[in-house]
Amino acid sequence: MPSLLIIDDDVALLARMGLQLEDAGFQIEKSSDLSHGEQLYVEHRPDMVILEVRTGNDKGWDLLRRLAAETPVLVLSGASREEDVVRALDEGAVDYLTKPYRSIELVARIRARMALTVAVGAPTPVQKPVVTFAPIARPVAAPASESAPARVPPTAASNGGIPSPLHPSRRNTRRGPTADESVFMSEAEEMALLRTPAPPLPHQAVEPAPQVGEGGLGRQMRAERIQRHLTLVQIENELKIRMSYLQAMEDEKFTLLPRGPAAPQMLKTYADYLGLDATTILDELKAQNYSVVVTPLPALGGIPLPRTLPRWLLILLAVGLALIVGVGAILIFDPNFFARLPAFFQGLWAQFMGLFGVT
Repeated sequence: MPSLLIIDDDVALLARMGLQLEDAGFQIEKSSDLSHGEQLYVEHRPDMVILEVRTGNDKGWDLLRRLAAETPVLVLSGASREEDVVRALDEGAVDYLTKPYRSIELVARIRARMALTVAVGAPTPVQKPVVTFAPIARPVAAPASESAPARVPPTAASNGGIPSPLHPSRRNTRRGPTADESVFMSEAEEMALLRTPAPPLPHQAVEPAPQVGEGGLGRQMRAERIQRHLTLVQIENELKIRMSYLQAMEDEKFTLLPRGPAAPQMLKTYADYLGLDATTILDELKAQNYSVVVTPLPALGGIPLPRTLPRWLLILLAVGLALIVGVGAILIFDPNFFARLPAFFQGLWAQFMGLFGVT
């Protein structure tokens, strides 16, 4: 299985691209740090490196120069200026693709470059073309003994300012095996590249394309999207759903979707857009409580729980407070009440015993 090393400081893009290329049949190693990525390169020796040259505050240019001397490097960068493309190709990159990219085009470019590498062998360090200039022929004076004048090669000056096509030395210096190739491909060439089926790489099992109606809902979504020739970028722009969520739905990794009612709503929107029925999977999501809003704990910023006391403690406090208030009121209005209280209980006891005839 062909191996790829992806180095990009965009963690979300790194995860999404890794899933896309793994589905395309590649073995993926990922890194968001330049030093760690170089260490992975030494350990695994991948067949190709996909590099974002702006990683580490544009320090990826130095890593490109080191890796391109040994392994094919495809630059996938947000730097879309013509100077950046020319610089990357001069540093040894085999191809250049700008962001936002189309996943199908990325896979096609990787397979094309790998097939070319397998056909011609391991790449050699890229050297800048050396342009030489032929000396301008000058008229040669004929010797005195010769009567015929020497032939002077036609030049631009003698041809009305137009270089003569019969001048072999000048024509060969302008074009040769070391001449620079065109940096950009035309729109027709790009469309032809996308329509051309990718040749199978050596020792790579070609998986059949998914068909609509086969497998789970995610597989059906991917098959329908491919049949309509749509990319995740186009669907993201139309439905306003992040590409990572679209990829998670196609991979049926619903745990990567946000919890709450947003997950079933996104799934229903994507299924309706492709004309698929998502009733079964929506019922399953509801059964697994995906639509339930998860409230964070109070320690993590959630709503604090109400503090309550036991019921028996509240009753005891109420009785105690009532006794304190009653005793206080008695002491205020009748200070001698407690002094007469023993005599009152003695008279009450005598009356009670008199009922039973006890004296």
